[in-house]
Amino acid sequence: TPLPGGLGLRAATDAFQLALIEQTLAAHDGNWAATARALELDGGNLHRLAKRLGLKA
Repeated sequence: TPLPGGLGLRAATDAFQLALIEQTLAAHDGNWAATARALELDGGNLHRLAKRLGLKA
């Protein structure tokens, strides 16, 4: 059964992660290393996640 808003779990999770990364990246003036630290992620994992979510080419 889809979640409220018509999204499945994967789509809802992706939307949340994308929004959080975008907000954190903006708060750190586009600095990926600072964003990774703020999100408590390894920089490489953040880049891979951003690419999967379509945030990076």
